[in-house]
Amino acid sequence: MEILKTSSLSIGYDSKTIASDINVTLSAGDIIALVGPNGAGKSTLFKTFSTHIKPVGGKIELFGKDLMSYSPKERAKLLGIVLTERPDDMFLKVFDVVAAGRYPYTGMFGKLNENDEKEIKASLELVGVNHLANRVFNTLSDGEKQKVMIAKAIAQNTPVIMLDEPTAFLDYPSKIELFSLLKQLAKEQKKAILFSSHDLELLLRYTDNLWIMAKNKPFVAGQSSELLKNGVIKEYFKLKDIDNHYLMSEIN
Repeated sequence: MEILKTSSLSIGYDSKTIASDINVTLSAGDIIALVGPNGAGKSTLFKTFSTHIKPVGGKIELFGKDLMSYSPKERAKLLGIVLTERPDDMFLKVFDVVAAGRYPYTGMFGKLNENDEKEIKASLELVGVNHLANRVFNTLSDGEKQKVMIAKAIAQNTPVIMLDEPTAFLDYPSKIELFSLLKQLAKEQKKAILFSSHDLELLLRYTDNLWIMAKNKPFVAGQSSELLKNGVIKEYFKLKDIDNHYLMSEIN
């Protein structure tokens, strides 16, 4: 089932276009990696999807309806996004950060019910940070903070999850665990997942589809294996010295 679709989308700031002619779809069960060199516009695309900034042109549809026409609370029940920003409240506990993911489902006074508590605890456990629930968020390491923000997105329980650089600050085993978790969510719960990362070799191992951005180059979307075979990955990443056979071996 198609969940999100862009049509002739252009993104940027203050009417300055960073990337244009983005025509992609995200469907239930998809796990797609958004990749590209620094400055290509990946974070800008995420901020556009989150409605932090408006499209320069074109259209984004979520479940067949213009993304901008949803109220914030309606969007929050459909689209969970983890950006690079972090809470700055000095005394906020980990449990409270993850609990914020439940706000679309709470009433006027934001009181958590039994189901909310269950979702929060399950999300903490799924990401492996349940032992940190009572820690103050700002006392955590960067890697621990990253995991907590991912738990928040999972607790939000949306059909779409988008994560901007979720593997940043994570050690190698934690990256493997995260990619495995994302695949599990896509396969078992039919979540539509889009995330960005610089870990190209791991992406080729854990994702079947890529969206690729680069400065002054067209936006490209396709299967990892095809993008390798036709040389797009090597061209966009300027991997002149890397053997294509080696990259192909990283694909499942």
